[in-house]
Amino acid sequence: MTSGIIQNSQQQANMLGSSDKKRHNMQQFEDEKEAEGYDEPHEEQKQAAPSKKESLRASGSEPPLQELIPNMRTIRLSGKYPSSSQRPHFPDNSISNQKYTMMNFIPLVLFNQFKFFFNLFFLCISLSQFFEPLRVGFLFTFLAPLCFVLLLTMAKEGYDDWKRYQRDKVMNLKMYKKIDHKTKIATEIKAQDMRVGDIIVVHANERVPSDLVLLYTTDKAGTVFIRTDQLDGETDWKVRRPVQQTQSNMESPEDLVMMEGAEVRCEGPTNLIYEFNGIFIDKDHREPLSLENTLWADTILASQGFILGLVAYTGRQTRSQMNSKLPTSKTCLLDLEINYLSKILFVLMLILSLSIVLLNGFHGEWLLFYFRVVLLLSSIIPISLRVNLDLAKMWYSYCINIDQQIPGTVARNSTIPEELGRIQFLITDKTGTLTQNDMICKRIMTEYAQFSAEETADDLRELIVKNCRHCPEGPGSDYDLINGKCMVKRREQHQTCRDVITALAVCNNVTPVQQEAPALANAAIKLSAQYGSSGLEISPKGPSSPKFDRHPSEARGSSISAVKAKHQDPILQASSPDEIALVKFAIDMNTKLVERDRASVTIRNADGLLETYEILANFPFSSETKKMSILVRQRETGRYFYYLKGAEVVMEHKVRPAQRSPLLEFCESLAMDGLRTLVIAQKVLSQEQVDVFMGKYKEAQGRLRNREKAIQLALHEFEVDCDFLGVTGVEDKLQNNVQLTIESLKSAGIQVWMLTGDKVETATSIAISAGLKHRRHQLHFMRELDDRKIIEQHIKDVGPKIAMTVLIIDGKTLDTILTFGDLGDSLEQSFFELAIKAPCVCVCRCSPTQKARICQLIKKYTNGHRIAAVGDGGNDVGMILEADVGIGIVGKEGMQASLASDFSIMEFGYLRNLILWHGRLSYKRSSVLSQFVIHRGLIISVIQGIFIILFYFVAIPIYNGFLMLGYATIYTSLPVFSLVFDADTSVDAVLKFPPLYKSLQKGRSLNFKTFCIWVWKSIFQGSVVIMFSILMFNDSYANIVTITFSSLILIEILNVYTQINNVSFQMLLIQIATGVVYFMSIVLLQEYFDTSYIDQLFFMKIGIITLLSWLPLHLLYFMSESCDPSEHKKIME
Repeated sequence: MTSGIIQNSQQQANMLGSSDKKRHNMQQFEDEKEAEGYDEPHEEQKQAAPSKKESLRASGSEPPLQELIPNMRTIRLSGKYPSSSQRPHFPDNSISNQKYTMMNFIPLVLFNQFKFFFNLFFLCISLSQFFEPLRVGFLFTFLAPLCFVLLLTMAKEGYDDWKRYQRDKVMNLKMYKKIDHKTKIATEIKAQDMRVGDIIVVHANERVPSDLVLLYTTDKAGTVFIRTDQLDGETDWKVRRPVQQTQSNMESPEDLVMMEGAEVRCEGPTNLIYEFNGIFIDKDHREPLSLENTLWADTILASQGFILGLVAYTGRQTRSQMNSKLPTSKTCLLDLEINYLSKILFVLMLILSLSIVLLNGFHGEWLLFYFRVVLLLSSIIPISLRVNLDLAKMWYSYCINIDQQIPGTVARNSTIPEELGRIQFLITDKTGTLTQNDMICKRIMTEYAQFSAEETADDLRELIVKNCRHCPEGPGSDYDLINGKCMVKRREQHQTCRDVITALAVCNNVTPVQQEAPALANAAIKLSAQYGSSGLEISPKGPSSPKFDRHPSEARGSSISAVKAKHQDPILQASSPDEIALVKFAIDMNTKLVERDRASVTIRNADGLLETYEILANFPFSSETKKMSILVRQRETGRYFYYLKGAEVVMEHKVRPAQRSPLLEFCESLAMDGLRTLVIAQKVLSQEQVDVFMGKYKEAQGRLRNREKAIQLALHEFEVDCDFLGVTGVEDKLQNNVQLTIESLKSAGIQVWMLTGDKVETATSIAISAGLKHRRHQLHFMRELDDRKIIEQHIKDVGPKIAMTVLIIDGKTLDTILTFGDLGDSLEQSFFELAIKAPCVCVCRCSPTQKARICQLIKKYTNGHRIAAVGDGGNDVGMILEADVGIGIVGKEGMQASLASDFSIMEFGYLRNLILWHGRLSYKRSSVLSQFVIHRGLIISVIQGIFIILFYFVAIPIYNGFLMLGYATIYTSLPVFSLVFDADTSVDAVLKFPPLYKSLQKGRSLNFKTFCIWVWKSIFQGSVVIMFSILMFNDSYANIVTITFSSLILIEILNVYTQINNVSFQMLLIQIATGVVYFMSIVLLQEYFDTSYIDQLFFMKIGIITLLSWLPLHLLYFMSESCDPSEHKKIME
């Protein structure tokens, strides 16, 4: 690809190679001009410039290189340093997504557990049993549940972290080749073992393992493409160029490590992925280095062949790692709510204990009595709740993993499945998440007609063939060759059609790369296996520059690399899938791009004839200009063409005034269909016009400072009165069921924000096609704003209509808002309080750190609303880690997002099942389960408290340690745990009625109101059980223990049936098994149960007590559901 015209690094090197002092003085002079707002001097003033430079040189005030390059590091290609003390020491290159290390695993897990009041309370209770006066039972009954919970948590956390380690290990142990400094041959090296200064070989489609300075490429054009989706989210491929000195003068890889005086001096580590400052020094040669000379870690080499790169940054100092967020332990909101309820239970326990002391009176050792009562009532906060919840979470995760409707889904974090049921904001990436990143040119509109790729493509082909046969010499035959003016008042339709297709084939950065024959490729692989360990070979030096073997697997045999498979279609390489889509459309119209290099473009027209266009100047697309253009000369006719294409907001000012109205109409029509629009125009030039422009362009190109501004000024004067050719409509294919999923999530009350590194226009079209923007919604753009007052005015203008407005904001405007927020300004708060009320917000040109920051600020300004973040790239990892629920998609570009996520899915459409079904079910089940377990402990405490009062305030337990342990485990655990198998409705119903999810967002399944209801149930049932047991069995203390305990077991089983919605066979089996186990315990464990008085009357009295305590509440529950049904029942009805 010829993607740029500014090939000035060698020119700068020649200009600056005379001495360091001259370069420094020039740099300082230009810096002073820029800082002072210095304008370019007039001719009469230019004579003064040398005197100032001479004075700077004479004064010796030049800034040292360390000041020009902050935190400068020096890296020698030879690996040789004057002394070992001068050899730099940098971190290793290993990747780690682990939460723990061997040293901090136990302390961190214990801290994360005991920071909850729930667990800290039980630790204090267990420790109190080592103090004899406070011992109220067997030590085992207090320590065993706590130890079991801690061990279970450690096992789960350790297993999750071990899986993360295994995933990181795959990346760290990936093998690459490096040029060894000692042996001077290519040797294999693991990615984690790379060090700063290593020279690494990266093949096509391989991940770049560390931040590299590009030294050499096998591409004959001297450029390479990289994919940066995993770093910045942008779909456009980026062009990178090697250091000119190493690219031009190297004959073998060994030459790099033998360059004794060669070194790279570059800035220290930074998280700025779009900036790089450095210099290459080789004896007297100096060459400035910029971003285009680098390959950052986690980018993908897209070009064929391979490259050699110098490792500049490793590990945590790479741009990718510095923009990522370290993994943290996430806490489920349900756990926080239970922790809050446990504090209320603790206060309730203290109040009950104090009430008993008050009834007994403050006499004797009342304080010791008080603490013993507290310990006896400690079951009010059941330790078994943690066990049940942890087991339930593991069950939910297992159900997610085996769900056949979302195959490949993995619950990587088994501690927060309930969070999926509380989502209120969904933050999503665009590229690879909402879209497939697969572009197709669907329509093209000219002044005369509209053509569709499916319906009217044949008509367009006929028109192009007609023109090619009528004008075989080339396009633009109706323009005068001398003055470049059109010779007709109204151009023919076939002329315009041919021009627009020719523009698509020529004005792009696409490079066709011929594939090798399969047989030769296999032979190359065998040769690579044979000679790979002895180093890389370089093919004979050509007339212009040395060439590495074209295929990454070739090692020897220039004949193999020279023979190509003529019958195979070439691979199209480009910086953007849009470009490939347009070139493919031209190919479908029988206009084929044959070859492209820095000097020319060759196409085959619809009549089979070759046309060659010499490239005079090439201006690549940028986010600032929003256009690209190319100045060419057709070799066959000598006619000059200036082709340009870009966004309508730019192009409408480039075309003739009479053509602006149809241009905007066409763009609006295509955009309404969700297509990405691109305006195509041309200008046919005379020799005189070309000479004038090239003179201005070369003058601007020769400037050392403000070069880009000068070039754009020359283009601005040149790009006037262009001929409008047409508008293309490109479709970015959405992933399966994206529109349905977004519609369902919005119906469920979830606000969807889209954060992308792509352009505003691209994001807008995707927002429309994906359903983020409803037809009734308006679009409000906030872009390129850096003035506080203007931003405030935007906020004020959109405020009254925000409920029907989709906000589109770019990274620059967002950065301005965040900068003011960091200074304590209210602008940040004003914007986010407005934005969270919008139906959707799209943030474009968004950096990875901005994505994570947005998650933080949404939580800040919504008082902790739960946020889910979904993405597929490495640039989404920070956002995924910052969100309450991180969801990673296994994408085409890698596994980073998936590996760092809490839940990994295969495509965006799986979110419907994951959130609406599994999330809803997990939260509802855990809410009922947790309150049920609290009830189970509270009813025991009520019985114990009444028992102490009735039996003369003796602080002894009503049940011994075995019964207390059995009650919380073998007798009631399975019936209670069976609640996690219950479902109030089917998956089809949930997906059909997304509003079922809304009630969960308000936390109505578990709140203070429901908690109070369960407390009242516990007090009522506990009081009935103990009071009627004493009335009916007043013969002995043993009778009371047996009857109350038996009644408790039956009541808990019946309470389960009150709460479940659908009785299953498994539940019935569990209840029967529990009854059998309890009956066998009475028979076999007679030291704990008095069986001497068990008869028919005994069972009848138990039945009466059970019915009196359970039936009234069950009937009341049934009546309340009939009169005021729950929201899900209302929706289902």
